[in-house]
Amino acid sequence: MNINNSNFKNRLAIAADLKLLKRALNEVNINKKSIDSIDRAIKRLEDKTDLPPTSTDSNGNAIATPHSWGYDISGFVIDTDLSGSLQYPKVLKSALVEFSIKVQGEYFDYTTETRDPFKHLEFNIVVEGKSRKTRDHILSYHLDRHVEGKNPSKQVHPIYHFQMGGKKLHSYKEKGKNFGNQLILDSPRFMHYPMDFVLGLDFVISNFAPDLWRKLKRNNSYIRILRESQERTLKPYFGSIAHHLGFHVINNKWSPKEIFPQLI
Repeated sequence: MNINNSNFKNRLAIAADLKLLKRALNEVNINKKSIDSIDRAIKRLEDKTDLPPTSTDSNGNAIATPHSWGYDISGFVIDTDLSGSLQYPKVLKSALVEFSIKVQGEYFDYTTETRDPFKHLEFNIVVEGKSRKTRDHILSYHLDRHVEGKNPSKQVHPIYHFQMGGKKLHSYKEKGKNFGNQLILDSPRFMHYPMDFVLGLDFVISNFAPDLWRKLKRNNSYIRILRESQERTLKPYFGSIAHHLGFHVINNKWSPKEIFPQLI
């Protein structure tokens, strides 16, 4: 199967943005191992033969198309200072924040079309608090794109939603980690905009390393790639909602009630 030319051009543009992101991160002294974790995504985007599956047929077999693209990044870790934060337990002064993401989609021209930007999104944030030099306090967040027809639930299910917990907690439970008296539920699923790696990293750093975030925002290249990711990913999301509410007229191909099920 040959890749679509417009898709490949778009993939190269995303890869170029990730390369610029690496340079910006090097300038603010994020650890090299985390920065190097981006390389695998760049190589996949630049590989014409890498067409990840974005759907399944009636028999459940994975299907790729000439418009397919995708990447995954794991092991991106930053240190965060908890001193002065509102938290429990109070003895914690620092933590490690690990961010991982897997994203797949099908190319479309986001300047003329309004579609769901992804076919698959799995996005995890795991915070491990340090106490007496051991990482024995865990906080986990999970953002994903709901797979239609799977995991039915009685509760409301925005297509993109944040949850506390997520699959990452299972492995920590098996290691004997104690979650104390914390109650962890699937609900509520917090409606949230989709994020690629650039937007996701900006979300993580702005919340867990604000001093680092302010340094990054002084880098013109960082601002440019952030703006481009917002154009590709956020424009169709918020455009669909604005269209439904009468603030914006578009050729709407993405049901806003998938995004915001409570809309009337």
